[in-house]
Amino acid sequence: MKQRYLFIACAAIGLSSLTYADDSGVIIYGRMHGDIESTRAGKTDMPSTGKVQNDTSRIGFKGYEDLGSNLKAVWQVESGVAIDDGSAAASSRGYWGTRETYVGLSHATLGTFKLGHFLVAADDLHDIAGNNFQYWTGISNDATLWLNGGDIATGGFDARLGNSVSYQTPNINGFSSRIQYSLTTGSGSKEAISGGSSVISANARYDSGPLHLGYGVQQNRDMQVTSSGFYQSGLAQFLAAGYGFGPLYLAGLFEHDNLNNIQSSGKDRSRNYGSLLANYTIGRNIFSLQYGKAGSWSGDAGVGHSGAWLGSAAYNYKLSNSTQVYVLYTRLNNDINGAYVLGGNPTANAVPAMRNQHSVALGMWKNF
Repeated sequence: MKQRYLFIACAAIGLSSLTYADDSGVIIYGRMHGDIESTRAGKTDMPSTGKVQNDTSRIGFKGYEDLGSNLKAVWQVESGVAIDDGSAAASSRGYWGTRETYVGLSHATLGTFKLGHFLVAADDLHDIAGNNFQYWTGISNDATLWLNGGDIATGGFDARLGNSVSYQTPNINGFSSRIQYSLTTGSGSKEAISGGSSVISANARYDSGPLHLGYGVQQNRDMQVTSSGFYQSGLAQFLAAGYGFGPLYLAGLFEHDNLNNIQSSGKDRSRNYGSLLANYTIGRNIFSLQYGKAGSWSGDAGVGHSGAWLGSAAYNYKLSNSTQVYVLYTRLNNDINGAYVLGGNPTANAVPAMRNQHSVALGMWKNF
């Protein structure tokens, strides 16, 4: 395994050093991101857990070929890197091409079509109001609550899916949008059966100077097999907005989620989620606050007292344009029946999780 990765890396570096014609190119890119965490779940007298944590470090290769008439062939292969222990235990790290990986065509005025394995279109809007002090990852990641997590099997929406096709419009006077369709697969399967589970996701956004606006929608369909009978379909919609007042950036979002036919009962449940974000930048110093609140699941299959709130405070220092260090404190408080997990996905069917969870982290990332 290690020899194969070494060979691939050396081959890629060799290819990138070749002199290309003006009609093509290859870029090696990535991010090394890790932190030292002290995390405690439960009462204050419970023991804390300390660890060095990998926060979605990755390495990727991408390129293009100019086909003429403003048309380009585009491709990308991105893989996770486990900088904490070098293991290959998780599907997002230690394997080849498990992150944003695709091939497609891009036209200057007609947009970009691609197919492969990548994040849903709703995730494109996370940068507007997501807590970016850990680069939208890590123990403080607000996606713990936002879009009900990243596991479609437990009713989440913020997922990276294979068997996907996507169309991205060009940016026209600040307006852009993307739509994605994914045929999902069962455990151990690489093929999706016609009529089985599928996900359709779309976004529309406007970016002009200090103003950023976005709308996202996603539907998970025919999920009975994928969710082991937990739910049949799900729908998420949200609005995000952010504005920069000089050094101060303020943002927020509102989201509404529905899960239908819970456990084949014909009953549904829904919830609301909202969050606020503030970043204040002075030179190389960035001070940040974020707060998000998920309401209880309501409806005829609702779960009382199943909400939660997540709050974080962080300080980042920019060593350079591509390198930052940070320290942060984050806390997650579940209601009695809350199912949310700090830095992770909520459990299925609102199974109660530890009520009080909090962590202190000291970390660093380096983009290249």
